[in-house]
Amino acid sequence: MVTKKKSHNYESDKNILVIAGEHSGDLLGADLLQELSILEPEYKFYGIGGEGMIGHGLESMEELEQLSVIGFSEALKKYSFLKKIFYRVLEETSRRPTKLAILIDYPGFNLRLAKELKQRGIPSVFYVSPQIWAWKFNRIYFIKEQIALMLTLFRFEEEIYTEYGVNAKFVGHPITKRIPEKLKKEPVITEKLPDSHHGYSVGLLPGSRKGEIRRLIDPILGTAALLHEKCKLEKKKIVFLLPNINAKEESFILEKIEALKQVHPDIQIHYLWNASLRVMETSDLLLIASGTATLEGLYFETPMVILYKVSLFTYLLGSLLMRSKFIGLANILSGEEVCREITQNECQPKYIFEEAWKILSNAKLRNKMKGILRDAKERELGTTNASKKAAKEIQSLLRSLSN
Repeated sequence: MVTKKKSHNYESDKNILVIAGEHSGDLLGADLLQELSILEPEYKFYGIGGEGMIGHGLESMEELEQLSVIGFSEALKKYSFLKKIFYRVLEETSRRPTKLAILIDYPGFNLRLAKELKQRGIPSVFYVSPQIWAWKFNRIYFIKEQIALMLTLFRFEEEIYTEYGVNAKFVGHPITKRIPEKLKKEPVITEKLPDSHHGYSVGLLPGSRKGEIRRLIDPILGTAALLHEKCKLEKKKIVFLLPNINAKEESFILEKIEALKQVHPDIQIHYLWNASLRVMETSDLLLIASGTATLEGLYFETPMVILYKVSLFTYLLGSLLMRSKFIGLANILSGEEVCREITQNECQPKYIFEEAWKILSNAKLRNKMKGILRDAKERELGTTNASKKAAKEIQSLLRSLSN
């Protein structure tokens, strides 16, 4: 959705360029613009964003979906198009006086843009730090040179930047606001779950993308079968909850569950549509694909076994580039492998079961894990409205630029 041309505020410099390149950036940008409009109502926003940002006053020059790129090959295909967009944005800043640029995530495009904008006298705020702690750490020197203000979602990121002399402010992670809102919209789990004295509830989360689901569904369901048999011997009840948000993979998942029930007719495994947060909230343990979901698991302080299985090429490339010792965000933020990470060839039912049973059968261990996750959550995610805090930091910068 591209907004129609409006009467432009070219006469003054009360214009702010805002660029998001992905749906996640549009969500962040929408909340930010809502808060910034309250604090600085005289400013006009233009740039690139989706329906969320447009709904809060952004005049968008291009469809957000056109900028979205997944993978190296797609980036190559879209290179010439993205280059045209890049120079269109710069041309627009020449046409209308621009006080500030707010660049939301999308580092491959936005960091280069920040350099060009600085040469034109336009300072940039970067919202959502590139994962320099995971790879491309040398970007920190570029950021120090080109970015006027870095707004970080995690506290440890601010600490890294401050150490290297970058002007950075920790504003908190938007999931602290977003999860409670989304949780209200998810269906309540009606299946009867065992109490902690008589059994366990285990969430099975193989991911949301096709590739993740296809690689992890068999190891996860195989582990469920082993846990089911173990609990029968221990005379404990165990219930499995498998949420899904990928409609295209629904029939595949249901076929896999049905095949499992053919072999284990008495296994209690419940398929749930769009209820992943409910599952995380109610489970004693999560068998979970590495990714953003582990951050949500951290929010609920739920013990996890983190699973990661990709193509050999991707794994080898990641091994060469990754600086972080851990894959799961829950562990990265905790600073230790509080939740065991099982990767590649080890991602088999026998290995996952061994770790899962160790956690389920030991209440003290579960409580210890919960405590570490709780500490990481409170330290790294923040408790205030992240968008409001980000808007106040930008307001402070705007006022310093006006002095």
